[in-house]
Amino acid sequence: MLSSAATVLLASASLFAAAPAQAAAPQADFPCSVGLQKVDRAATSEITVSVQCQETQTVGARITASGVELASLQQTVQADIRQSVTITVPRVPQVCATLLANGQTTTICVPAAVRLPAPA
Repeated sequence: MLSSAATVLLASASLFAAAPAQAAAPQADFPCSVGLQKVDRAATSEITVSVQCQETQTVGARITASGVELASLQQTVQADIRQSVTITVPRVPQVCATLLANGQTTTICVPAAVRLPAPA
């Protein structure tokens, strides 16, 4: 279920190129390698989530910006093949992707939230 403002492209190859904002998910318990990239244009943001798993499994992804769901999808990721999803939306300052695979969840955001020190 996608927001009408989003254009979705599915690919089975990595779409990563040099970009100003990208992150890799912490891999402690998550069974797949995950990447998130956001490229800002004048009026739009292009968001790419890529996933690669050692074993074939179903992976769910929820992409949000400022608490608003931009895309929610589920896809079977083949073993050792990086699969990517790219959406283009009106420009957003931050985007997060929450992924679920094999009962494990991970969330990554770009740009990462900055924590400022508490005022003295």
